[in-house]
Amino acid sequence: MTPKNQPEPFEKNRPDWRRIAIWICIFGIAFAALHFGLSWAMNFVSASNSMAGSITMVGFLAISLVVYAILIATPFMPGIEVGVALLLLQGADVAPFVYLATVVGLMTAYLIGNTISLPRLQTFFGYLGLQKVSTYLAKIETTTPADRLAAQRALLPTWLANVTTNYRYIMIAVLLNIPGTFAIGGGGGILMAAGFSRLFGRWAMFGTVLLAVLPVPLVVWVLGVSVIGG
Repeated sequence: MTPKNQPEPFEKNRPDWRRIAIWICIFGIAFAALHFGLSWAMNFVSASNSMAGSITMVGFLAISLVVYAILIATPFMPGIEVGVALLLLQGADVAPFVYLATVVGLMTAYLIGNTISLPRLQTFFGYLGLQKVSTYLAKIETTTPADRLAAQRALLPTWLANVTTNYRYIMIAVLLNIPGTFAIGGGGGILMAAGFSRLFGRWAMFGTVLLAVLPVPLVVWVLGVSVIGG
């Protein structure tokens, strides 16, 4: 029998919708601010020609690339648009710098996910009443990667299990190069989730990102911006 003033066991699994609504509002405001930042960055890039006389081109590129790296590292932010704008407006010569900023931004997102404290995340989701998410994070902390991969194989159809376990780095590379991934978090969200999972080694992920984001900057550098600008 449940002691007096103690919630029923099933209540522990009920999400706290009031707290969730508050956090949704907070995240909504944050994402709105980031989208405003994206618009500002796009306008900043578009105005580069008129700004050339007031700041050095090196300074302009440095600011633009830093903004681009931050945007592409942020989940659900289409930061790649800033990179394309830089390529179109500044020409093929900036392709290596855009490539470097892309790698830095994506690896930053991965490292944030890979190094963040799982107990703190568990506390956060538990505070929201999302016990299933909290329990999943606890399993990540207490089980080996091999055991989690085996459990994943058991839950998924064979073909999908092979893709998401045996070829998971290739899957990440493909997701970084196909349109529409903004809906599942964009490049930053995908890499941050990969970090959370603790199933991707740091050096292996670094190599994956280096190769996955290379094609477009390399083609633009060799053939010119006409290949993306029409």
